[in-house]
Amino acid sequence: MKKAKAPEKIGPYSVQDCIGEGSMGEIWLCHDPSLDRMLVVKRMQLALRGYEDLVQRFNREVQVLAAMNHQNIVQVYGYWMEKGLLNLSMEFINGWSLRQILDKSNTFPPWVACSILWGILNALVHTHTRKFVHRDLKPSNIMVDFAGTAKLLDFGVVRIEDQEITIPGTIIGSAAYMSPEQVRGESVTEHSDIFSLGIIAFEMLAGRHPFKEDSAEKTTRNILSREIYPSDFPEDVPPSLRRLVRRMLAKEPSRRANSAYACLKELDSIMSGLPRELSHPLSSWLRSVRKEMPFPAAPRWKKSLPPLAWLAIATGIGLVAGMVLIAVV
Repeated sequence: MKKAKAPEKIGPYSVQDCIGEGSMGEIWLCHDPSLDRMLVVKRMQLALRGYEDLVQRFNREVQVLAAMNHQNIVQVYGYWMEKGLLNLSMEFINGWSLRQILDKSNTFPPWVACSILWGILNALVHTHTRKFVHRDLKPSNIMVDFAGTAKLLDFGVVRIEDQEITIPGTIIGSAAYMSPEQVRGESVTEHSDIFSLGIIAFEMLAGRHPFKEDSAEKTTRNILSREIYPSDFPEDVPPSLRRLVRRMLAKEPSRRANSAYACLKELDSIMSGLPRELSHPLSSWLRSVRKEMPFPAAPRWKKSLPPLAWLAIATGIGLVAGMVLIAVV
């Protein structure tokens, strides 16, 4: 891909490099001299100014990001028009996209997948409670910074409450990560994001996409019909985590988890045996992936007793206490 010619400055920022180009414009890595920090500027292409739908999409992303203030969502800094171009300055995430990580290490230890899933579910809870639906969850829209924090980005096709924009000739969302209702052209809800995230979770755990084939037609057919079974997961994936991901991938929205918050609560229970803070171990693991080094020791996942076991223990203690009391009397 031929990079766009770099301007010397965009607004008050010094341009360093073009780090991405898409249908809407370029993404520039810039330096803010006033605060001595790096940031990213998304700039809409000059040739697209006449396309009102694309301008609305760009404005939509600004509107959504401006309403967000969460550690697992990319932060917006500014928005302005310059020489007829729309510019959006955002947080620079020093890390890799989940797509890059999957391409480098296709299967993740369950604790790594849980840690990333935890961060993105937190981002979705924040998003959904503000009446936004992302609609385009995929590994390339998730970043993991080198400090071990997962972040959600690219809100350009988000739905706000009952408002929606449609760009002629485009598909809203990425086909391989669509929910069944998106494939059928139905309205999307929070449950659609949950399904898409379920695909990503399965891909992290199993090292393969659960539905993707060599054509979009076969892929979407699988999304509509192929079921995921416990045996589809590697042996080291806990049964409770398999159940959660399978519930996220239920074909009918009504059969999925009620909300991102419900998924987060269930994941919290699954992760109860892990250390509270996983950003440092995740950072170390990601560094090993990047540099193709041996993996560090995994955090110890202490197995918690199931509720029935605790009930049995409590009953046993009660019986012993009762026998002691009888003996004393």
